[in-house]
Amino acid sequence: MAGTLLAASAVLITSACSGTANPDKDADAGTSYELTRQTPAAAGDIDSFTWSIYAEPSSLDYAYAYDYPPNQILANVCESLLRWNPDLTTSPNLASSFTNPTPTTWVYKIRPGVRFHDGTVLTAKDVVASLRRHMDPAVGSAWENTFRNVKSIDMTGPLEVTVKLTKPDAVFNQEMATSSGTIESAATLAKAGKDYGSPKGGVNCTGPFSFGSWASGQSLTLKKFDGYWNTELKPKAGQVKFVFLSDATTRVNAFQSGEVDGGWMVPADAYDQLGSSTAGKLYYGVNSTVAEEIVSNLKGPLGDTEVRKALLMAIDRKGIVKAGAGGMGEVADSLVTDNMWDQAPPRTAGPSSRTHRATRTTRRRPRRSRRRPG
Repeated sequence: MAGTLLAASAVLITSACSGTANPDKDADAGTSYELTRQTPAAAGDIDSFTWSIYAEPSSLDYAYAYDYPPNQILANVCESLLRWNPDLTTSPNLASSFTNPTPTTWVYKIRPGVRFHDGTVLTAKDVVASLRRHMDPAVGSAWENTFRNVKSIDMTGPLEVTVKLTKPDAVFNQEMATSSGTIESAATLAKAGKDYGSPKGGVNCTGPFSFGSWASGQSLTLKKFDGYWNTELKPKAGQVKFVFLSDATTRVNAFQSGEVDGGWMVPADAYDQLGSSTAGKLYYGVNSTVAEEIVSNLKGPLGDTEVRKALLMAIDRKGIVKAGAGGMGEVADSLVTDNMWDQAPPRTAGPSSRTHRATRTTRRRPRRSRRRPG
C-alpha cells in the first residue's frame, strides 16, 4: 500500500488497496483515483537525479531481494532472463527467446553480445550459476520456492540453458521475470563470495546502471553504463543517488522541498497533502500487491469453514483499505490482482483486487525510469 508523487519538480508514486478506479466493483468506497501504467517519458538527458527509499537494503544480493528497497535499486542494475513490463506483462530480455518443448522442460536462448559491467560477455555458464544458486541451502535464497519443482539446470549450448522440472509448473517461467531469474557473472559470484551484494562487494550485472558506491546508513549511488545492450532503454541520467529516508515525515518534507526528485511507496497519510502540492505530481501505479490474512492453523474454531466465512463477513475490509491505504485500492476477492491475468486466455481471467503504487519524479530534470515490481 503506497503511492508515488510527481511534483512540478518531482514525481511520487503510490499504491493502495481499495477505491473506485473500478466504479462497478467499489461504487461505495468514496474515493476515486486514476491509475497510471507509466509516468511520462523523459524529455532529454540529465546529469543525475535523487530518489527516496524508505529503508536501506540489507544487501543487494538478488537472492535476498524480496522487498521494495533492494528491488528498486536492482531493477536498474541487474536484469532477469525475462522482462517485467510496466503493464505487468512479460517479454524476452537476457533470454532472447524460450520454448516449452515438453510439459516439464523450458529451454532459454541467451541473448548474444550482452556484457556485464566489468566488460565480460554473458554466456550460458553465467545463467546456470545464477539460477542454481537459489537451490543451494547454504545460500538460503528468498526465492527458493520458485525452484521447488526444478530437477536440473544445465548448459546445453554456449548460449542455451535447459531447465528440467519434476512436474509441470507454468509459474516457473513467469518467475524468470523476477529476482528468481536475475543473472550475475559466475566469476563475480565465485570471487566475491560472502561479500557479494554488500557495500564492499557490490554487484556486477548487465543493467543500464552499474554499482557505484554505498555509504552505509545514508545513500547508494549508481552510474550510467555506456555499454548497455538495450538501445531502447538507454539511461537518460548519468548518475542516480538513492537516499535512505526511513522516517515518513522526513520523506514527505524531502519531496516538498525538492531535496529528492522522486520516491515510491509514499506514506498513505500524505496522499492528500502531496496530491495537492505544487512541488510535484502524485501518480497511482498498477501493481500486483494484495494484503491478506491467511489461516495457517486449522485446529480449533478456525478449522470450521462457516466460522471463517463469518469472520470474513464481520471484518470491515473497505474500512481497512480506507484507513490503511487512504482509500486508494479495492477490496480483494482473490489472492492475486486483476493485473496478473493480463497474459491469460480470456476464459481463465478472473476478478480480484487491485492495489496501486505512487512515485515522484522531476519534470525540470527529465528522466526515464525502469522499475521491477517487488
